[in-house]
Amino acid sequence: MIRLRRLLASMTAAGVACMLSTAPGAAAAQHYTAAPGAAAAMSVSALSFNAKSVDATSGSTTIELNWTMTSSNPNASGYGGDIHIRRMNPKTGAYIGTELVADFDSQGSPSGDVTIMPGATPASTTYTWTVAVPQYGATTKTTWAVSEIEGRDGSGDSIDWTAPQLSAFARTFTARTTVDQGFPSLDQIALAQGTQATVYEAPGQGAALRYQLDSQENKSGVYGGTVVVTGSGGRTARGSFAIGWDGNGNYQGCGNIGWLQRQVLDCAVTVSLPAGLPEGDWKVTEVDLTSNAGVTRAYTGLSEAAVHVTSDSVLSATGFAFTPSHIDSWHSPGPTAQFSLRPSGAVGGVSSVQLTNWGNNANQCQQLSITPTVQADGTVTVPVRGLRGQFSCQLHGLIITDGHGDQAVYGSSLGAPDIDATLANIPDTVWPTVDAVTVTPGTVAADDTQTWIKLTIDVSASTAGVNGLDLYLVDASGHADSIQSGGVSTTFSGPLDEYFTLPQGTAPGTYTIGFRLQDQGYNTVSYGLPGSGSQPMPGGPVTLTVTDPATAR
Repeated sequence: MIRLRRLLASMTAAGVACMLSTAPGAAAAQHYTAAPGAAAAMSVSALSFNAKSVDATSGSTTIELNWTMTSSNPNASGYGGDIHIRRMNPKTGAYIGTELVADFDSQGSPSGDVTIMPGATPASTTYTWTVAVPQYGATTKTTWAVSEIEGRDGSGDSIDWTAPQLSAFARTFTARTTVDQGFPSLDQIALAQGTQATVYEAPGQGAALRYQLDSQENKSGVYGGTVVVTGSGGRTARGSFAIGWDGNGNYQGCGNIGWLQRQVLDCAVTVSLPAGLPEGDWKVTEVDLTSNAGVTRAYTGLSEAAVHVTSDSVLSATGFAFTPSHIDSWHSPGPTAQFSLRPSGAVGGVSSVQLTNWGNNANQCQQLSITPTVQADGTVTVPVRGLRGQFSCQLHGLIITDGHGDQAVYGSSLGAPDIDATLANIPDTVWPTVDAVTVTPGTVAADDTQTWIKLTIDVSASTAGVNGLDLYLVDASGHADSIQSGGVSTTFSGPLDEYFTLPQGTAPGTYTIGFRLQDQGYNTVSYGLPGSGSQPMPGGPVTLTVTDPATAR
């Protein structure tokens, strides 16, 4: 039998069949089709626990679950799937808490807690799952039930059995449990990290409020919960989370977590609001948290700040622009510009303009004040600054608030209409050029490594200015040796002085000077270096004569 890995539950049946029938190293299987009216090829022929009841109060009890997978498909090559068990409410039969799940395949399970009984064939395979029974329950008696079996036989046939099919078997057992009298704590409820307290409602689409919460329950663990928000007129909306199996070998619901989750941090909860609601504030008024034992605690009287929901139907704006749109960040360490807009529907004037998202260059553009200035033409402006260096900041988030408290939002980061305004530095179009180069002294003894040699480079005006220099000595054969490299004082035009000493071990001879300049935009130009990419030195080669020490004396 081939070993079947767990397949993603989200795959379509056709996709699963295709993957199984074309496994590497195996011939393509023929899909078996049962005769019309015949039973499905796959089934579960037996299922039971090895005991009707256990005592789990010690916290180390196990029970064995046995089941047999069968297939009448002659092309069956082995089984893969997962099996689930859950607590049951003894009165209603409803499931309680997070499920326990085990993967199984043709060799047992990756974790080793599922084994295969001897005599297994592609037509019939019996499995045993050794289940660690949880210690805590809502009462001293907890009922567990097999809630689902998903399986495939390697030829494209599959089953997904739940209570209607599984109820034909002895699918339950009872456990004596320690009563969990606790309940999940609410340690934090806050807006999800990175979200704003103003949310845009797209026309006809509603809005989503995103929160994160922290909770812990030290015995049976946290199962799930509900966040209740209340808006104007007493309208309410709810969003829930539950820790469950994700079909891909993980427990999720608050990120990728473990099964018996005694603590959840930054657990994400989304509350969806219907479309067409009037503009206004929504506030968390209740959080209900439930343990795996089924105990729920409601938390009210919360202090989480309100979220303002707007469709830009009361307050709006147009004419978004930066003036100027390009600023000279090469000369100035913090050049400024104005962001302007034309408001409509503002009651009591515009009280604040917040630029909330600058895209990928968030650290290179800054808003200097959220308090706007009203211009003579009715537009309002706020000052912004660009940091030194090459950048292009496209505004992706904007919140406008008027004196009445109404708000308008724009920008893709807020799910709102685009702003289409970009602030950038002036383009680096004029690269450094060299007018003249001199070296003093022009002669130095080979053993003189103490004398400072001065290289003066006269550069013409450039956009970004020179801020880097790599210096070389080029010998008669055209070989270039690096003398020094690094940053220099930013020079836009005029003389650039660089001092160096003769490298230790330099042989007597006549050398030429070569160098590479870099500007603040990381553009480079070379002079006097070997190769076609370097420009000739203006006025001819600049030479440095290294003499024999005796000659120098």
